[in-house]
Amino acid sequence: MVTFIAPSFKEDFDPHVFIGSLLCQRNKNWKAIIYNNGPNPWLKHFVEETQEPKHRYELWLKSLIERFKDDRIIYRESPQNTGAWGCYNRIDALMNMVDTEYVVQTSIQDYWLPNAVDAIAANHGADFIYWNSIHHHLNYKELHAIPKVSYIDWGNFAVKTDIARKVGINHPEAFTADGFFVRDCIASGLIVKPVKLEQVLTIHN
Repeated sequence: MVTFIAPSFKEDFDPHVFIGSLLCQRNKNWKAIIYNNGPNPWLKHFVEETQEPKHRYELWLKSLIERFKDDRIIYRESPQNTGAWGCYNRIDALMNMVDTEYVVQTSIQDYWLPNAVDAIAANHGADFIYWNSIHHHLNYKELHAIPKVSYIDWGNFAVKTDIARKVGINHPEAFTADGFFVRDCIASGLIVKPVKLEQVLTIHN
């Protein structure tokens, strides 16, 4: 049904909450691509706990994902840190790895409510599905998503994969790359059936 693309690009983002929230989904028809923007700095608290400073963050993250033993969770790592908040890794995952009808661009620090995949599945057939979130930039108040620049974020929408690929992420260096992507999707004329869900499905940490 849906693939979540989740870049990891900062060592202080703890992946346990993101992965756990997907494993708790009532609808199990999902995949996740965790794409590490490596090589990252050593994970400070991991080094302190293990006293093994040669273990870099990407090794720790990969081993963590392997311990879940869930084929729906895929780990990838870029050979170098590409910057841009992981957007170049988003592009690679979108263009080359997703094989589901819908794709959600999110981040490894996000928490997904247990009904998120259910909500997307209930609106099967829509080209673009968007919803509200609780957002740390708003001091954990509700972001009422609007499909325009600066009013929507990665993790606030799902789009049909074929449309997302045709449109592409064209402004990966921009701080508002998410808004530009949504703007381009709307402007493409390919979004015939958008659906707004008046509910919170994710918490941006």
